[in-house]
Amino acid sequence: MKISLRSRILDCFVEPWKAVKSDRYLKHVFKGGRNSAKSSFISTYMIYTLMRQPINAAAIRKVANTLHDSVYGQLVWAINHLGVAHLWETKQNPLRLIYKPRGNRILFRGADNPEKMKSLITPDFPVAIMWVEELAEFLTEEEIGVMENSIMRATLPDGLNYKFFYSYNPPKRKSSWVNKSFNSVIQAPNTYIHHSNYLGNPFVSDEFRTEAEQVRAKSEHKYRWIYLGEPVGSGIVPFENLVFRHIEDNEFLRFDNFKQGIDWGYGADPYAFVRWNYDKAREILYAVDEHYGTKIKNRAAANWIMDNNYHYAWSIADSAEPKSIDDLADYGIRVIKAKKGPGSVEHGEKWLDERAAIVIDPLRTPNIAREFEGADYDVDMHGNLRNRLRDEDNHTIDSTRYALEEDMGFVSVVGTGPIRR
Repeated sequence: MKISLRSRILDCFVEPWKAVKSDRYLKHVFKGGRNSAKSSFISTYMIYTLMRQPINAAAIRKVANTLHDSVYGQLVWAINHLGVAHLWETKQNPLRLIYKPRGNRILFRGADNPEKMKSLITPDFPVAIMWVEELAEFLTEEEIGVMENSIMRATLPDGLNYKFFYSYNPPKRKSSWVNKSFNSVIQAPNTYIHHSNYLGNPFVSDEFRTEAEQVRAKSEHKYRWIYLGEPVGSGIVPFENLVFRHIEDNEFLRFDNFKQGIDWGYGADPYAFVRWNYDKAREILYAVDEHYGTKIKNRAAANWIMDNNYHYAWSIADSAEPKSIDDLADYGIRVIKAKKGPGSVEHGEKWLDERAAIVIDPLRTPNIAREFEGADYDVDMHGNLRNRLRDEDNHTIDSTRYALEEDMGFVSVVGTGPIRR
């Protein structure tokens, strides 16, 4: 039976269809708001593909008892949507869908019990497609990695490829791991990401559209999160001046006002050295370089600075570790402690937000890019905004504040160690 999938998908999913069909990507991430048709696209593709290829597939939710009324129901919808119900057998206990002409099938698993994932090995056809619905229900990215590895155990026959699909409505907080992973300018080359919302779905009911507009009239913030699928966080973007782009080598040749800062790591807390260029006349910051990681010893940190010839510029370091400052000074690094003081955090963050632009090349400085992009304001126990960023995953931001203290008006005057101003 010949089926044209292109005629069965919405216009807003034509590009995703081309991306999936190209076999360029292992991971396909579909995020967005309510009624955005992302699950409809994935389920339709899965049914279509299992009718064309000798493979099995797995549909997964975090909690097993949610499978029937979500992914199972959605895949049955796709079977009917393609007009092929006579070719599929539906089973309830356990849940499974079987393509009758070949015998390959779709399995359904809850990830609340890791032991259930071991049964994804099938003797007849390989499990080559995995769909994880409501990805944000999972607490960590490591859980997803376990499932991926349980499937990719063997090389597939020629002409077949593993394909993983993930769908979810983005959580509100930017600090959620799914937002940090898939709402970032930094992406792995094997990952395709598509964002959709109800505005691209012509089959949405008038009642739904009316409800969406009513929510929008009351709260634009809530509307953007629920219906447009945006991780709005606190509702106010801390740094609206971020510019993510490639910084050309010839631009670096013109840089002449370098600023360096250090935030000390401890245990699992990362050490962060940052180097910026500040175009004071145009009030533009350019991220030049970074050294970032956990358990980096002071000697190793000093060697990295020396090896990159950054020891000729002064570095302003967090004053909380005077011994580490002394260590770097003894190793030949020009370093002084940050002045900090009451209000310095809020002042520094506000100053950064007021620059004309903060230019970051994600390939050169991926951790600076990730932290600045994911920054969000803190809230109190009642959900009210605080006048400072969340004290979480902000090590390069803190380093940047130290590096630019003098320009911000917080002047460091006390040197330490044998090298002083």
